[in-house]
Amino acid sequence: MQNDLEVFLVDDEPRALESLSQVLSTFFNNVKILGTATDVDDAYSQIIEKKPQLIFLDIEMGSKSGFQLLEKFDEIDFHVAFVTAHEEFALQAIKFSALDYIIKPAGISDLKMLLDKVRKKSLPISDEMKVKHMFGNFLTEDKREHKITLPVSDGFEFVKVDDILYLRADGGYTQFQLKDGTKITSSKNLKFFEGILTTYGFYRIHNSTLVSLKHIKKVSKALGGHVIMEDNSEWGISRSRKEEFLKLIAIG
Repeated sequence: MQNDLEVFLVDDEPRALESLSQVLSTFFNNVKILGTATDVDDAYSQIIEKKPQLIFLDIEMGSKSGFQLLEKFDEIDFHVAFVTAHEEFALQAIKFSALDYIIKPAGISDLKMLLDKVRKKSLPISDEMKVKHMFGNFLTEDKREHKITLPVSDGFEFVKVDDILYLRADGGYTQFQLKDGTKITSSKNLKFFEGILTTYGFYRIHNSTLVSLKHIKKVSKALGGHVIMEDNSEWGISRSRKEEFLKLIAIG
């Protein structure tokens, strides 16, 4: 018999807490809600006392945020699932660090996927590392020093964005090519990474290729258009993206 997964809910909206509590209690027999909180300080003291395995944490909580709650802990020995109503900047940061999240209102299928995923994790140590890298990115103004968290087959790898030359689609996976020749295959698809790397100067020149504009060595308009990267690899530019791409790099 599966042990109950002990969870704690944090949200500044009582109705949101009630709604999530009701869904979890009604549809998930092996989930035990240890408590709820509507502010950061109360949440911190209760989590220290009750030691839940999983925290459902609202991002925006009035004048404070869910991030400020996590900053209070010297050690994060629990799993974290952020809850938000919008696809905003904060959510981009969460995706960038490969942390779990749920969009309000929480759907049963999304919750099931999340809970199953948490049950399969033996230790939340990876969550602590991911949260630390997320805060590191927040505190570092130089985007070249930001690190992206890549889900891989045996865990996670933390890669400096500036070290990435390009990404290639590999079915539902993505292969990263780094400046030092290292290749890393991540379990997320290329569309996912396009959404979070565009603001870092990456452009999808083809359905299967996302390149760092900074690391392009040469652009040729011949043969339909292609780019040569710093490692001398060549990648074609799709016809539908060529005009926009050339305007973007101000040569067309």
